[in-house]
Amino acid sequence: MNPIYLIALFISLTSYAAVAQEGSKERINLYSKALEGNLIGDPAEREVTVYLPPSYNSNPDRRYPVLYMLHGFTDTDSQWFGWEDHWINLQTVIEQSLADGLSKEMIVVMPNAYNRFKGSMYASSATIGDWETFVTKELVKHIDDNYRTLANKNSRGLAGHSMGGYGTLRLGMKYPDVYAAIYALSPCCMDGGANTNAELMTRLEAFTPEQLDGANFFEIAAFATSAAFAPNPQNPPLYLDLPAKNGKPRQDVINKIIANRTLNYVDQYILNLKKLKAIALDAGLQDRGISEATKKLHEILESYQIPHFYESYEGDHLNRIAERIQTKVLPFFSDNLMFQNTLSEIIENGGTGDFPAVMTSESTLPTHTVFKPQDLTKFGQNHKLPIIAWGNGACFDSPFEHVNFLNEVASHGFLVVAIGNMPKQTDVRSKSHKLLDAIDWAIAQNADPTSPYYQKLDTEKIAVSGMSCGGLQTLEVAGDPRITTVGVFNSGVLPNPGGGMPGMPQVTKNQLKNIKVPTLYLLGGESDIAYDNGMDDFNRINQVPIFVGNLDVGHGGTYAQPFGGDFARVATQWYKWQLKGDKEAGNYFTGKNPGISELTGWKWDKKNMD
Repeated sequence: MNPIYLIALFISLTSYAAVAQEGSKERINLYSKALEGNLIGDPAEREVTVYLPPSYNSNPDRRYPVLYMLHGFTDTDSQWFGWEDHWINLQTVIEQSLADGLSKEMIVVMPNAYNRFKGSMYASSATIGDWETFVTKELVKHIDDNYRTLANKNSRGLAGHSMGGYGTLRLGMKYPDVYAAIYALSPCCMDGGANTNAELMTRLEAFTPEQLDGANFFEIAAFATSAAFAPNPQNPPLYLDLPAKNGKPRQDVINKIIANRTLNYVDQYILNLKKLKAIALDAGLQDRGISEATKKLHEILESYQIPHFYESYEGDHLNRIAERIQTKVLPFFSDNLMFQNTLSEIIENGGTGDFPAVMTSESTLPTHTVFKPQDLTKFGQNHKLPIIAWGNGACFDSPFEHVNFLNEVASHGFLVVAIGNMPKQTDVRSKSHKLLDAIDWAIAQNADPTSPYYQKLDTEKIAVSGMSCGGLQTLEVAGDPRITTVGVFNSGVLPNPGGGMPGMPQVTKNQLKNIKVPTLYLLGGESDIAYDNGMDDFNRINQVPIFVGNLDVGHGGTYAQPFGGDFARVATQWYKWQLKGDKEAGNYFTGKNPGISELTGWKWDKKNMD
């Protein structure tokens, strides 16, 4: 690297020491079953550097997203984090980005991928071991088990430089269920063939393991490539095949190497790439070969209409990487990973029910907000919490309009799992599958001995409900066989699906036939914009018990009123009846003069009910 640049960078970064808050770093050892038994004899116990952000130790209730960083060929995690001589100090770069307000606090993890060949390519072979499994499964599990992470893909990113950029693309394509976003800096090894230079190959054929440490860059790069992509357990002592032998190219080996060039296999992973929330790649214009290949990948992604960030900039392979991480990479993940501080708030003194409730977030489901009784010890074998999944008005990815209503319902002994986070996020629209995500999560928690909900939930009693657009989301998933009852509030299927606001589910009247369980409609009277649609739904649904209640309060219902108003009162009685078998609550809806008649202003109708 240019020494003048290094001096300037050092002065620039150290000048911020007074204003940048310091986190901490630790280097741990992690034993890998996936790397165990590799033929070249590399240790299965690997060093890993973990950076913890400034507030990690002072805020013990907070959980953080994780950025996994992959270093380049001939590098180590130690060189990147300043444990020894280094060309970059990643901790300083991270904290400068925080000080400048460009990024948010996150945990950053870098495994040491330096092996006998000075680089693993983050690939899997018998010769070097299964690095793909080590990075994407073993390492992720260890970090989630031992640090306060937001342990889900939406809060997990992957980035790397050079060989690490190649590894980022390789692992990001193959494991979109592990990472939400990826950023490849100057990714190597994306195109081209295999080095078959006769003089080089002849020299390499005579190498012994003891000579590897003294190999020059081109020699060790050829070995690393073959070890990763052309292993041969029958060819000791290096257990690999070179792309040429006895001065002649070996096409079978060349084909193996070419098949692992990114541009040659990206088309097979397009569907996986589309599952990623965000993709970014860049390279310096003076980075010969890599700049052109990165641009080709950008063009391929464009041809498949995959949204991504791409930039070519003035620079070579090394001289601006610290700056790029500080000003581009960390802000990218700050924008595209899910961050959520611990949320726990008592709403209206816990509600009027027998089980004062709390609104909270769960690190195991950061995409939702949970309303639950504060004291879960009251629930167990003989007294379990039924589950209610909730969709919001306007399909907002936040239940901010309904907290009084949802908290009140929970205070009567229910677990309510609402789509979205608090505080409000009115510019984000949710999807119907998040209702099913809530059910999946609750069922998994009930079966998890480490969960506070273990064996406290009634997974046989599940309601799905929602208001307005959330009501349409409810109808879209209403056919799920796990559902016990359905609640559609201030909503109804539009006569022209797709004619509503952007992002609304395209539910048709024909889908009403999917409902197989007792159903409650609550509407805001004739002044409710959903009144005609909701009443039309009621008239069409003849296959299940169905009740419709109307209170002339308009489309906004009574959700924001103290304790959710009459809508919470009626809905709670329905849930008690349908999910707890409470016959007294059922009297609100049964008989010639159901209990709802005693509430001021309510009009009602019903079918298929005693």
